[in-house]
Amino acid sequence: MKLSWKLFVSTLIITVLTFSIGGYIFISSIFQTTLEREKEAAISENKLMCGYFQTVYSTTYKSPNAPLVVSKSLIDDFTNKGVTLRIYNNDQQVMVENNDTPQGKELISAINESTLVHTIIQYQGRYYIQSVAAIQTLNENVYLESYHEITSLFEYRQQLFQNYRKTMLLMLLLNGVIVSLITWLTIRPIQRLSKTTKEIAGGKYSSRANIYAQDEVGSLAADFNQMADTLENKINDLEAAAIRQQDFLGSFAHELKTPLTSIIGYSDMLRSKSMSVENQILAANYIFSEGKRLESLSLKLLDLLVTQKSDFEIKKVNLKALFDNIYGIMAPVFSNAGIQFEVNAENEIILAEPDLIKSLIINLLDNSRKAIIGQGKIILNGKRISATEYTITVEDNGKGIPEQELSRITEAFYMVDKSRSRACGGAGLGLSLCQQIVELHNGEMRFESALGQGTIVHLRLRG
Repeated sequence: MKLSWKLFVSTLIITVLTFSIGGYIFISSIFQTTLEREKEAAISENKLMCGYFQTVYSTTYKSPNAPLVVSKSLIDDFTNKGVTLRIYNNDQQVMVENNDTPQGKELISAINESTLVHTIIQYQGRYYIQSVAAIQTLNENVYLESYHEITSLFEYRQQLFQNYRKTMLLMLLLNGVIVSLITWLTIRPIQRLSKTTKEIAGGKYSSRANIYAQDEVGSLAADFNQMADTLENKINDLEAAAIRQQDFLGSFAHELKTPLTSIIGYSDMLRSKSMSVENQILAANYIFSEGKRLESLSLKLLDLLVTQKSDFEIKKVNLKALFDNIYGIMAPVFSNAGIQFEVNAENEIILAEPDLIKSLIINLLDNSRKAIIGQGKIILNGKRISATEYTITVEDNGKGIPEQELSRITEAFYMVDKSRSRACGGAGLGLSLCQQIVELHNGEMRFESALGQGTIVHLRLRG
């Protein structure tokens, strides 16, 4: 059963039960109040007749059969007033009564010490309040039984119930129309919410439910929108994770090129040239160290780009030794490209992750190489600028970067010269990776460039 029908049926049932029980209690309360008044009237009527009996008896008690004479006088007097009576002697035998006196149950035996008892009886479809009182005379007790008719009261109650049932039927019809309208107004926002849910399930993640009221349904819509926002953020995070995986593959491929060039170059030298034992050992050492660095760097790039790890172990790194190693790696590459490579470094200690800082500098050198058309010069400098900071600069005399491009060159996949970058095998990930490594070291990277004159990259690191 649909929710709308559940609301409609349940509301009608509750309405029927509430009005039925309430109406029954209300009518019964009116009836009971009126009945109590009738009981009081019946008792007062009986007491009045008992007083009359005693008054008349006090004037005729010396006459033979005085109780019977007074009883007949009482019957004759009150019958004309529409009162129904029956009078018993001391032996509880009927002395006199009206011709139409109801045959109710005996109450005389229930009098005992009480002077008056009463009850409600039904006789031939009529209802009466039966009252019995004991009257003491000189020689014996007389019992006066009166009947106060209340049939009209029961008929009035029955009429009230009939009228109430008719009114109840009309109220139910009107209530059905009102409940249908209220149910429709209540369900409509939920239907809209369901429509929005289907849109989100269909891939339209930006869909949101409109909030028209500040009630529970409005609160539900607000909670749903908050859930949709969270879901959209999670989906965006998943998409970002997928992009980071792509970044990792692109960055790793990017990182492979320069070391592989060095490995291939030194391997070719070992294979094709006669070299001294010392140079052979030096070439083999570069090949071995670059292979180990790639092995370690692949895992660190995976942590940096895919899992967003940022708690790499920071170590003390001798900058001169680092620059000498970089020179050995990049010298064959620059030599083959006809580029002059100069390295100047103070013998200082910096705090960095060795493999990542080395990858950072090699990336910057490789970008400088790509910026040089024909022969040129690249200078790698390192010097201390304060007790806690060290600066590294990579300077080239390449074609430079337009000023309007400087603010975007660290964006992923962004390339200033797309045709040349593609021709050189670039994917636009180098400087984006460099920026992440700099941020990991709580450092700063700044670019100075002029078209046709070259570019200087400034790195500020702790040391």
